[in-house]
Amino acid sequence: MSYDLYFTRREPGQSWADALDAIEEQDLRPDLEAWESIVGHARELLGEVRVVEYPPNWEMDHEETGISVNHWEGGWEMSVPYRTHGDEARRVVGLLYEVASVVERETGFECFDPQLGLPVAEVADPGRAVEMFDAVADRFGRRGSVDA
Repeated sequence: MSYDLYFTRREPGQSWADALDAIEEQDLRPDLEAWESIVGHARELLGEVRVVEYPPNWEMDHEETGISVNHWEGGWEMSVPYRTHGDEARRVVGLLYEVASVVERETGFECFDPQLGLPVAEVADPGRAVEMFDAVADRFGRRGSVDA
């Protein structure tokens, strides 16, 4: 189970629901220039990341936080597992959104947070996302553990 972010190109006036429904219909091509730039910026933000390349798919994972960036057949997605809570979840969500901003800047795609039902650019308080991490921790009894 993970917290996911989706990226798409929206037409002027197009709703997010319509844009997300149309992702599979978009004519997407891998963007290796953007990929290399995103990996470089992610390393600046996160430190060491693992990169797996098997064209037309590229993946980047950060072991400590679990943040993953995927560039699959020209599309973009991000995720992070629900394995933290509280202050650590706040830190991880902050980093997730920072990397998402890099992906937006480098690709021209917009990022949507389906858990909150908002574009990432409109998420004023990442605490709303942290609430979801805390709820998952509570559901699985992880709040009392050190590294949940």
